[in-house]
Amino acid sequence: MKVKFVGAIDGVTGSCSWLKHEASNTQLLVDCGMHQGTHDTQFKNHERFPFRPAEIKYVLLTHAHIDHCGLLPRLVKEGFRGHVYCTSATRDVAKLLLADSARQQNNDYKQHHVDQIKWHAIDQDDFSWRKMLRLADGLSVNFMRSSHVLGAAMVSVAWQTSETDGSGKPLLKSICFSGDIGCQDKTNCYLPLMKDGFEPFPNADYLVVESTYGATVRNPEHKVAQNRLAALSDAVERTVFGKGGKIFIPSFSFHRAQEIITDFIWLAEEEASEIEPMFHERRPLRVALHSALATKLCKVFGKYLSARISSGKYQYLNNELPERIGMNGDQLAKVFTELGAGRKVALPGLEVEPVSGGSQDGDRASDWADVIIASAGMCDHGPAKHHLEELGKDSKNTLITTGFMSAGSAGKRFISKALDPMSDHTGADVVEMSHYYSAHGDQTKLLDHIFNLEGYTASMRETVIFINHGEDNGKTAFKEAIANRAREIKPNDRRISEIQLANGQWFNLDTGRYEDGPRPEEELKKAMLEKGLSADDVKKLIEHVS
Repeated sequence: MKVKFVGAIDGVTGSCSWLKHEASNTQLLVDCGMHQGTHDTQFKNHERFPFRPAEIKYVLLTHAHIDHCGLLPRLVKEGFRGHVYCTSATRDVAKLLLADSARQQNNDYKQHHVDQIKWHAIDQDDFSWRKMLRLADGLSVNFMRSSHVLGAAMVSVAWQTSETDGSGKPLLKSICFSGDIGCQDKTNCYLPLMKDGFEPFPNADYLVVESTYGATVRNPEHKVAQNRLAALSDAVERTVFGKGGKIFIPSFSFHRAQEIITDFIWLAEEEASEIEPMFHERRPLRVALHSALATKLCKVFGKYLSARISSGKYQYLNNELPERIGMNGDQLAKVFTELGAGRKVALPGLEVEPVSGGSQDGDRASDWADVIIASAGMCDHGPAKHHLEELGKDSKNTLITTGFMSAGSAGKRFISKALDPMSDHTGADVVEMSHYYSAHGDQTKLLDHIFNLEGYTASMRETVIFINHGEDNGKTAFKEAIANRAREIKPNDRRISEIQLANGQWFNLDTGRYEDGPRPEEELKKAMLEKGLSADDVKKLIEHVS
C-alpha cells in the first residue's frame, strides 16, 4: 500500500489523499476537495489531476465541506465512475453544497456532473460506527464518528500485508485519516448539536491528522456552553430590549446556522424559567433565517438529527442537548423539518421564520425580526452583504461574529474598523463570538485525538504521524507539541515512532519509506530539457494522444 498527499499539504483547503493498493489493483482517494482562498490558490482547482480519474475505484469522503468534496463533480467529468463512500447525512449535505457550487461561474463543472456522482451511504440498514466495510480482497475501511459537523467521520483504511503475525496469519496494517477534527469530547460537549468524536484505533500504524489550529490553545472559558449562551443573551438584552435595535449574524449556511438557531431555542427555554424573562408569550424574540441554502440544509438536519444506530443510541445528537433546550431529538428534528419546508416555527418565547428572495425580502424581514441570521458568512455576497450595508449603518444594531472571516472580506473590514479605537466608526456594535463556535479542535484537542487510547493499551502499536491540512506555522508548532507530549511517555498514551509533515511524494506504507527516484514532475521537466520541448509542445502532444 502506498499513499501520496495530493492536497492540503501547503494550506488548509483542497484535502485529497491518493492511495494505491497494488495487491488488488485498487486506487482510491480520501476526500477530493476544492482549493479556496487567493486567486493563486484557486488556480489549483483547474490544474490536471496527478491521477487518472477513470482508474480511481473509490472516494472515501470524511464530510461535506467544499474543501473536502468540492472537486468530486470535476472528477466525474474527467472519467471517475467509481463510488463515493460516506454517511447518508454527508451525501445529502454534499448534494446541496455541490449544486450551489455548480452555479458559480468559475467552476469546471455543471449540475449534471453533480447528478452523475454515484453515492454509497455507509450507514444504511444495521449500522454501527467502526463497522468494517470490504473494498477489495485484503482491503477494508471503517468509518468513525467525528464531532466536526453533521455527518462527519474519520476514515480508517486497513490492508493485508505479506508479513505474518505470531500465529502465522497475514498481518494487517492501517492508516487513519482524521478529516477535520471537532471540538467535542466525552467530558465536555459544549457546542450545541454534535456528540463527541471517536479516537483512532489503538493499533493504527499511521495517523493522518489535520492541523488547522495546531498552534492555537483556546481559552477554557470559550469551551463552556453557558458562557456562550450568556454572551448571546447579553447581546439580545442590550441590543433588542435595551436599544430597540437589530442583531445581525453573518453565518455559514451549513451547520453554523443550525447551531445558532439551536442556541436561540436554548436561550428561550432558559428565559422561560426566569422570574423576569426578557421575552415572553406576548413578545417573543423574532428570528429570521435569510439564506435559501441554509433553509434547504435545515431539512437535512431534520432528517438526521434524531437518527439512531443499531444500538438505539443517537447517531449524532449531543446527549446533553435535550435537557438544555427542553425538547427531545425528535422534537428538535421536527423544528428543522418545518424550517426546511419554509414554514415559521413558533415556540414559547421564540419565533423562527425562513426568508427567501433578495434584498426586498430582506428589508421586510428587517422590519419584523429582532435577529437576522444570513449567509454568506464573510458578507461578500448573498443576503449578508445586503444586511451588512443596511444594518451596519445604525449604532443601535449589533453584528455578532460566529465564524472565520478572511482578510479583505467585507465582514472583516467592517469588524476591524468597528473594533479600532482610533477609527471614526459610528455604525453597529460588534460582538465577537467566533471563538465560541469554531468547529475545529484546538491544539489540546488535536493532541488528545492522537494520544488518547481510552484505556485500550493492550493492542497498541507504535504509530507514525503525518501532519497535513494546516499553514506552515500551525504544522510546525503542532509537530513540536506532539514531540513534547510523546517524550512524557504517559501510561495510557499512544506511542509515537515518527512525526512527518505530509508532502507530495509517494510513501510506501508497508516498508515505512518514501519511494526512491525522482518525482514524476521532476522526470517530466528533465525530459523536456533533454528534448528541447516547451510547455506548449507537451500540451499539444497530450492533446494529440488524448
